[in-house]
Amino acid sequence: MIANAPTLDTVGFFAARVADVAYAAEALYDDWRPADGGLPAPVLGVPTGAYLRRAEPLALDAFGAQVKALREAGLTVREVPVLDDVDDIRTQLFTVNRYETAQVHARWFERYGDLYREQSARAVREGRAIGRERYEEALRWRTAFRARLESVMSDEGVDLWIAPSATGPAPHGLGRTGDPAMCVPWSLAGMPAVNVPAGRTAQGLPLGVQCVARAGADEHLLTWTQHVESALG
Repeated sequence: MIANAPTLDTVGFFAARVADVAYAAEALYDDWRPADGGLPAPVLGVPTGAYLRRAEPLALDAFGAQVKALREAGLTVREVPVLDDVDDIRTQLFTVNRYETAQVHARWFERYGDLYREQSARAVREGRAIGRERYEEALRWRTAFRARLESVMSDEGVDLWIAPSATGPAPHGLGRTGDPAMCVPWSLAGMPAVNVPAGRTAQGLPLGVQCVARAGADEHLLTWTQHVESALG
């Protein structure tokens, strides 16, 4: 496994059900502590504002129907204005990601830079242009950002954030993986997230809902997300 940006990198699983992810995590992580199956259903928070508006109309329409289904299943869903500084969030993530990518690949890139695909080579070059002071400021911003998000969760009584997993359905072809805008805030904050499949477009492309918990609450996340999975069928 080769690191991309160690501060942001995450190891995860693909599985058919959330319970399968929990099963794999318990088997593979020595310090995994399964959450009590008797946990009450989570209170869900919808981060309204500029962040949510990054999603395409198709994804927003589907998300509206998904939120309705969650409420009809008896789950509490609260709309919370947050993440309006999406441009700043993206800038800080870019700084951390590119700087660390350049550090990880420094020696390899000197010898084999001409063998890198252009997208990867560009990332390394962009990282080389970022100074240490700017990088350290981005790390401080990240710490404060996480604290701010978790403070809002405490104030609003939110256990899980929910949002579209992507700005829209998967793009056609293999040239790109799509716009990561809906994942950026949680990636920067280091908060664990789970994607729950939630229907398909008329063309058969998958849509999903992502559930996000506090940093370090992975065990609770997987227990709570099973409520969401069940409600969405």
